[in-house]
Amino acid sequence: MTRSYRVLIAIVLAFAVILTLIGRPRPHAAMPRTASAAAPAPAVDLALTVGDGTLTPAVAAVLKGSRVRITVACAAPREARLALSGYEDRLAIPPLAPGASWRGEFLADRPGDDFAWLLDGRPAARLAVTGSHLVDGHR
Repeated sequence: MTRSYRVLIAIVLAFAVILTLIGRPRPHAAMPRTASAAAPAPAVDLALTVGDGTLTPAVAAVLKGSRVRITVACAAPREARLALSGYEDRLAIPPLAPGASWRGEFLADRPGDDFAWLLDGRPAARLAVTGSHLVDGHR
């Protein structure tokens, strides 16, 4: 009787070793890593014209993550101050004299459809930054 228990224990131990070896994760072959630079943000050109208390186009949209290159032309009869609400920390447009133009750029990485272009402190147009705000790691 003791011999049959010894055989049974040996079979159970052998089976446990085999299951352990089969269920053990295998090391993956090392993947060669290539140095890849992050893809540059797509560039979008946006031309704005300041009129007498107006800004055209009234609505513009860009994709989230785009590098926006802005050209502002002042056709107003007096000096104009322009700012983009929500991006004041990234885009500083100096006061524009009549007939002057200005160029600049910023990264549109804050999604939303209601960024106001403020002309002399008043909303004059709107910029929409389209794209998902659901980025990995955010809720």
